[in-house]
Amino acid sequence: MELDFIFQSSDHIRYERGRHVSGPHGGAKRAVKVEPNISGHEGYSVTIYNMDGNHPLWQNNIQMAPKRMKIIKSDSKKIELQGYGFDSGGTPFSNYGLTVEFEGAEVQMCILHIHDRRIDIEYLK
Repeated sequence: MELDFIFQSSDHIRYERGRHVSGPHGGAKRAVKVEPNISGHEGYSVTIYNMDGNHPLWQNNIQMAPKRMKIIKSDSKKIELQGYGFDSGGTPFSNYGLTVEFEGAEVQMCILHIHDRRIDIEYLK
């Protein structure tokens, strides 16, 4: 399956070490963008945007800068991506993963995994 979509999330729920710590927030809108790798490498780029407005310091709505990922597992209802490589500062993209749950061709939910901090953020439809 070729991944190339923008998932508009109405809200999200945050888990730390498997424990629910916040959300839903009553409308914290985000967009999860998955596209063919923007650097020309294998796999995909995953970027998350804050749809509620721009960040006061860097003046854009990027919530998570693009992360290089590739498919590690898929079935008829779910695709799991895992980061690979490093950013320009040497931080490994392997700290990140994304699970995409869908029905047919429609994305139902995306879950961002921040492995090194044991955080999962469920982006809801």
